[in-house]
Amino acid sequence: MKTKIIFFLLVFLLSSSALQARSSKKMTLGIMGMGNIQLVDTQTNLDPGPGGGVFFDYRFNQRFSVTVDAWATTHDGTGGSDGDDSIQILGIPTMVIKLYFMDDDSSKWDPYAGLGIGAYATTEGSVPNGSNGVGLGGRIDVGFDYHFTELLSAGFGGTFHSAGIITSLDGGPTSSQAIIPFSLTVRLGFHL
Repeated sequence: MKTKIIFFLLVFLLSSSALQARSSKKMTLGIMGMGNIQLVDTQTNLDPGPGGGVFFDYRFNQRFSVTVDAWATTHDGTGGSDGDDSIQILGIPTMVIKLYFMDDDSSKWDPYAGLGIGAYATTEGSVPNGSNGVGLGGRIDVGFDYHFTELLSAGFGGTFHSAGIITSLDGGPTSSQAIIPFSLTVRLGFHL
């Protein structure tokens, strides 16, 4: 029964002729699933890890929007950090200004690129070695959204993050570390 209801809801949303291809609404609330891959080994070496979060997007016009998101991913240690499990990377929050490439409002596809900044944090993990901390960083985004209806869209993107994390205020050689993950993200957005 539950499967039939979901099927009929999807058929209705996808076949509704009263709704245009791209949303004319300026705000989008959504959820996202993501996976991080640490590109460069740093003080804390991390395995790839899954996660997710929420986002809010405000579209100024056809070409520009700003997105604010909050997310978390969980990683196990590898290499010199082997055995240090359940380390989390948090974006609390991060923000990106997006440039959309297509002017065609009748297209369901909406590719973009963006630049942003954010506050990042790491948690301690299972070994108390001082890997937790907070810091600032930048990000570069590329991706696309696909508009099913005026009210619902899905997206896929890649984000390169680079952040400096302060782990201690003592000024020693281990008082900071870099995190340089690449994230693959899928999003589901509800336009308001």
